Amino acid sequence: MRVVITGGGTGGHLFPALAVRAALLQRHPGAAILFVGAAAGVEAGILPRMGLDFRGLEAPQVKGRGRRGQLRALLALPGVVAQARRLLREFAPRVVLGVGGYASFPSVVAARLLRIPAVIHEQNAYPGLANRWLGRGAAAVAVSFEAAARFFPRGRTTVTGNPVRPEIRPADAAAARAGLGLAPEAFTVLAFGGSQGAHRINLAMAEALPRLAALRGRLQFLHATGAQDAAQMREAYREGGWRARVEPFFEDMAAAYAAADFVVARSGASTVFELAALGKPALLVPYPFAANDHQRLNAEAMVGLGAAWILLDAYCDGPRLAATVQAAAEKPEALRAMGEKARALARPEAAERIVELLERAAAPPRG
Repeated sequence: MRVVITGGGTGGHLFPALAVRAALLQRHPGAAILFVGAAAGVEAGILPRMGLDFRGLEAPQVKGRGRRGQLRALLALPGVVAQARRLLREFAPRVVLGVGGYASFPSVVAARLLRIPAVIHEQNAYPGLANRWLGRGAAAVAVSFEAAARFFPRGRTTVTGNPVRPEIRPADAAAARAGLGLAPEAFTVLAFGGSQGAHRINLAMAEALPRLAALRGRLQFLHATGAQDAAQMREAYREGGWRARVEPFFEDMAAAYAAADFVVARSGASTVFELAALGKPALLVPYPFAANDHQRLNAEAMVGLGAAWILLDAYCDGPRLAATVQAAAEKPEALRAMGEKARALARPEAAERIVELLERAAAPPRG
């Protein structure tokens, strides 16, 4: 079986793609899998280091580029589609999976031009315009949230959930803390904002620390800040006398999750489903500039189940964050209930369900 998986741009797109790859190889050990992403995306650095077959498209980034940048990206699109078409002809896949990101759209369009069946996976509760358009001609559409299904053809849409990396699984908290240089028994808060960090969360945490001084003896932190704020946040924890492990990002995110009693994070689809898979209670701070405000909708899916608390970015400041962390530290029963409810959103079979859609799309038509 020959499969192209296309998309990326952020870890939120890439990690589910890797989970699908692992599930695909379990069912088809000899499968040939080619990743097609953006030459300037995170996938261009990560996938080759993993020894995986990767081809990069010169797909311009649209997000944050303004109207001129969007116009340049639109004008460049035919050339990127032509580049993707050449790659698909060379590799000759039986099916293409689009997981979102800068390279996904031109690659799925190229597949349609070559009459190669395509499956798309929409990760968020509110789909972007590109996936809504691609869904009309896709052989199948997989959605993570039930709320997204209404935007796609009913007979070809399946609620699969969002695939979670195989390494993200429950583990011993005390051992994980010790491995990260923390006290094995202290209440541990994990804060992070995605692959680039979250400046708002970082600032709010720096403001919150003095207000949490009464808990210093039994509270500790893991904080992935992003590269820009790492030095400043290390100094904030040091000045306050806190036990903390501060990094630009955690390469072993599985250990960071395992160590955490409570999580403060953005609400991208990958984060939401990782929290659900692990049953981790969380405070979600949706990124306010996400397309169609989809991070808020992702967070509300958790909040509606009683599985998380939400704090809008505009109100994310030191006093509110300190009050929330203190409430979490002092209410273990409430946290336990939140974690149990989080698991209700988990779909551990998500990657396998997407592989089944790929198999059906790749099967030759009967007769």
